[in-house]
Amino acid sequence: MILATQYYRPPFPERRFWEKDLDRIKTSGLNAIQLWVLWSWVEPEPGVFNFEDYDELVGMAKKRDLGIILSSIGELQPYWIHRVIPDSYMIDHMGRRVISSNRGESNQGLTPGGCTDHPEVLNRMRIFLETLAKRYKDEENFLGWDCWNELRWNVQSDGLVCFCPYTLEAFRNWLKEKYKDLDRLNKAWKRRYCSFEDILPGKLPGRPYTEMMEFEAFLQWRAAEHMKFRVETIKGVDKNHIVTAHGGQPSIMMAGDMQNHAINRGNDWDLAEHLDGLGCSHFPFWFRISDEDFGVRVESTRSAAGDKTFWVSELQGGSARQGFNVYPSVRAKPQQRWVWNGYGRGAKAVIFWCWRDEVFGRESSGYGLSGLDGYADERIGAMKETGELLQKYDDLLERYKPDPVKVAVLFDPNTFNLEWAQDGSARRSRDSIVGYLTALERIQVPYRVLESSHLGNVNDMKVLIMPWPLVVPPNTADQVIEFVENGGTLLIEAEADAYSTLGFYRYPGKERDFAYRLGIEDLGRRVLSKEDFTLELEGNQYGLKAKEFVTPLKHVSSDLRARVLSRDDDGHVLAVRENLGKGTVIPLGTFIGERYSQQRYTDFERFLKKIIDQAGATPQLQVTSTGPLQWRTGLSEINRLLFIMNPTDAQRVTVKGPRSLFKESDSIHELRTDNILPLRDSADFKTFETEIEEGGYVILNWK
Repeated sequence: MILATQYYRPPFPERRFWEKDLDRIKTSGLNAIQLWVLWSWVEPEPGVFNFEDYDELVGMAKKRDLGIILSSIGELQPYWIHRVIPDSYMIDHMGRRVISSNRGESNQGLTPGGCTDHPEVLNRMRIFLETLAKRYKDEENFLGWDCWNELRWNVQSDGLVCFCPYTLEAFRNWLKEKYKDLDRLNKAWKRRYCSFEDILPGKLPGRPYTEMMEFEAFLQWRAAEHMKFRVETIKGVDKNHIVTAHGGQPSIMMAGDMQNHAINRGNDWDLAEHLDGLGCSHFPFWFRISDEDFGVRVESTRSAAGDKTFWVSELQGGSARQGFNVYPSVRAKPQQRWVWNGYGRGAKAVIFWCWRDEVFGRESSGYGLSGLDGYADERIGAMKETGELLQKYDDLLERYKPDPVKVAVLFDPNTFNLEWAQDGSARRSRDSIVGYLTALERIQVPYRVLESSHLGNVNDMKVLIMPWPLVVPPNTADQVIEFVENGGTLLIEAEADAYSTLGFYRYPGKERDFAYRLGIEDLGRRVLSKEDFTLELEGNQYGLKAKEFVTPLKHVSSDLRARVLSRDDDGHVLAVRENLGKGTVIPLGTFIGERYSQQRYTDFERFLKKIIDQAGATPQLQVTSTGPLQWRTGLSEINRLLFIMNPTDAQRVTVKGPRSLFKESDSIHELRTDNILPLRDSADFKTFETEIEEGGYVILNWK
């Protein structure tokens, strides 16, 4: 198990700090450091590499029994890149050459640099990665790679990129591979191109969707191809160490903006196919992320990683700074909840950003775990306890895996592409997904995010939720239909299958093949005159809130067991319950996840919980208290672990589960305190109670 801190982003910290810093890192409970290895720093002249400072730090860490993680920063390019490769400049959507400059928070290196579709830029990056891997792969304290930091490639491009000849050629080759010939492309796009050379990416949002959506899909494919290049380059030299990478946020949150296409840093599920492990950055006190929001981010990353390793690759160390803005100081208790929330969801590494307060640019005076925000001693004192627990129970925690889940929420990149092509932001798609995930956190139902082209285990689920389902690819449609027919429960919002993956609108009815096969047909969009509506399910009423617009449902099912669940004040059907094969479909005539993400309310949570309970997807283990909690459980071979985080006042927590989850255990071991908790036995269940201090956490173990 890894508990690390980012330490070196050259030339900071200076050598005068290294000895004392590494001594204190060691005594703080941390067991590793991460070093940013900047291409721009180690190859200051073409073909001339200088690793002197890294050699020294690796040796100093080894003497202190600290592991090393290397973050290969190929995206901060040498100052000579454009001089040596004159035609390597990126080109923006207006045909302007992008002038690279030093990154706002990093003192050394050009960004965005030369376009990696240029073969010589890519070759130079390959040489850097190979040289780096050869130098450190055999170091005895070397732990692994973070080969692409936050998936950055277009930072400070000051416009949409890239439209250079090399990227245009790559885009057109991608289209040729997809469509095989121009006739097929013209038929699909409903165009009359006479040459692939005439095809350009979409220029700006708000124009016809097709070229833009295809370019977005290309950028996502391109990111995965670049990830493959980095991984294969490193593994060509070092076959023995884990190769990970991490995003600045999960893909489900990459809504984009006017300088970033949606998901333009890559689809986590596609990226993970090439990696040994996947991670993400998290700065809760900077972005005002609650414990449950943090859970959503971590769970989304774990979902994309699948059966592979996942890391909490950057976790906020101290108070954030952006220019002269000062954000709240990080206290020890919430920070330790983040750590154990990550480990409890299966993370095998937590890496803090960073050890010492930054000194460059907009991040100066901030982020240091040992920084000057008034709480460094408190944080480090708590970290010592965590370090001791990791050392004592390393094998137990390393083998731990969270239990399989029965509830999933679908993420489809095509809906993001469609919305960004229209508005320059996919906020509705993002907020719709996040709304449901947040509610699942609040009702304490473990879940998984399933991506539309990676649905291999959908039939292991009992409940599938499809937020903002305006685009449903054909293969996804077939798998979801099979899931329902085999007995699954599908909750699906309005406008299902209303657009093709190329952005063409389809009329309600048989044109929307997926929706029609589900028994869903609507009467077209109506203005949302009132957001509040009542839904009745199995005798229980739920006051729900709509968003965007209403599409009244045409009740087409001939099944006498089908039921209308809700009508609006005008009599329009807003929800029904249909049967399909062995399963159940609950279609809505509006959008409720997006509204919930903006204003959380209990009836949404009650409604979701009712659907889950009826589908038999409620977790076997029940963890109850008077206030909010975060928890996860799973097995470490024959041992069961339960992690409970308490973000509020001190609480007494009751844990109840079937006898099968406790086997022959007659007591529970609390790892932090070594306390032994008694188990109460009944005919079908076993129960125990534990106290959790204000803002605290517990780790429980039994066989």
